[in-house]
Amino acid sequence: MAKPKKYYLCQECGYKSVNWMGKCSNCGSWDSFEEVIEDKSNVKNNKYALEREEKEPQPITKISSVKRQRYQTNITELDRVLGGGIVSGSLILLGGAPGIGKSTLILQVASLFSQKYGKTLYLSGEESASQIKMRAERLNCMEENLNILDERDYMVLENHISKNKDYSLIVVDSIQTVHIPELDAAPGNLTQIKEVTNRLVKLAKTTEIPVVLIGHVTKEGELAGPRVLEHLVDTVLQFEGDNYHLYRMLRAKKNRFGSTNEIGVFEMKENGINEVANPSSFFINERSADVSGSIITPALEGSRVLLVEVQSLVTDAAFPSPQRLAKGVDYKRLSLLLAVLEKRLGANFKEHDVNLNITGGLTVEEPGLDLAIIAAVVSSYKDISLAKDLAVIGEVGLGGEVRAVGQVKKRINELKKLSFKKVIIPAANAKNIAFDPEIKIDAVKDIAEFVKIILN
Repeated sequence: MAKPKKYYLCQECGYKSVNWMGKCSNCGSWDSFEEVIEDKSNVKNNKYALEREEKEPQPITKISSVKRQRYQTNITELDRVLGGGIVSGSLILLGGAPGIGKSTLILQVASLFSQKYGKTLYLSGEESASQIKMRAERLNCMEENLNILDERDYMVLENHISKNKDYSLIVVDSIQTVHIPELDAAPGNLTQIKEVTNRLVKLAKTTEIPVVLIGHVTKEGELAGPRVLEHLVDTVLQFEGDNYHLYRMLRAKKNRFGSTNEIGVFEMKENGINEVANPSSFFINERSADVSGSIITPALEGSRVLLVEVQSLVTDAAFPSPQRLAKGVDYKRLSLLLAVLEKRLGANFKEHDVNLNITGGLTVEEPGLDLAIIAAVVSSYKDISLAKDLAVIGEVGLGGEVRAVGQVKKRINELKKLSFKKVIIPAANAKNIAFDPEIKIDAVKDIAEFVKIILN
């Protein structure tokens, strides 16, 4: 009889080691190794072993195409992020910080699904059925076709679905609490999460019922649990925000059925989570007038344009080493642009602290933000306020040149909707822009020309 094999398994990334380690050499997590005893003699008796059937490879030209159905949730912002709705048989993972509104949003989705497509099932491993009913009453989600199952044993769900395959949507809240008791591992363990997720993938693909998983996040903002969880699912959504702002941002980190560049904007209210119809006015409506260090830029997030306010505060350095603080943008990007200003315009920031902020808690990564950062920093450095109806767009190179950005016409149209009268764009983009009586368009080739315009 073969001797059982013993090894140690990292619960964060699945890395195997013959010896116990305090820190995983693969993912860097601490105290994540657990002992695993592998008894291969019991493989034949393992009732969780999947049945295998013989299959022959076939030419791709002979494979029949299957067009999957998309179910629209009637929540426009969510449908946009998903690429047009929830695809039948797909597995969606929604992650977010505690209290951000994940369960509230999905309960509203399940309610809307039950109205439009029939029965939905909400499996809760965190709350009792009575607690979910209290929230549903507050959110006005009391639907006869919305079914609640408060159970942590995954096999109860699987057995129920095998007898009732008429559900239009299944929600699992949360993947870290649902487990298989027969497995020798605690709920939330790497082994449990992998096994449950694999079985949910098979369930979704065989029944064509879309499944939504709710997941927790770590204090660093990453999805809790093994990385393999993100690889198994079809779509990974991140629900962002904090308790100090009413709005929430929904982003797609992975999407097999759509773009990962889209963004959805929601607002938390007493009656639940509502979508924001005009996010641009939502983000800039509290902008102060006649204050230096503030500028508006139309940032591109996926297929939509958001007007965001970029703020800067340049002060005398309090310590021998000046500070560079940035919120909503990479501070290394700020340091790079400050170096360009010092080299190309002769500015001196060696004795100044430079603080940068994208208002509303937004995070912007697109290169078209560069010109707005320079405008805000120069405005604060010179203590000169910029025109409130002015906006700027452009990427800045290390040589001080202003480079072209994409979809300028779309950005300008968004500015016109909110009554902006002047915009500064790269000269390369101006070649394709016709004269517009509603908004004055200035084109610049480098930051020296740009700074002269905004300061005059």
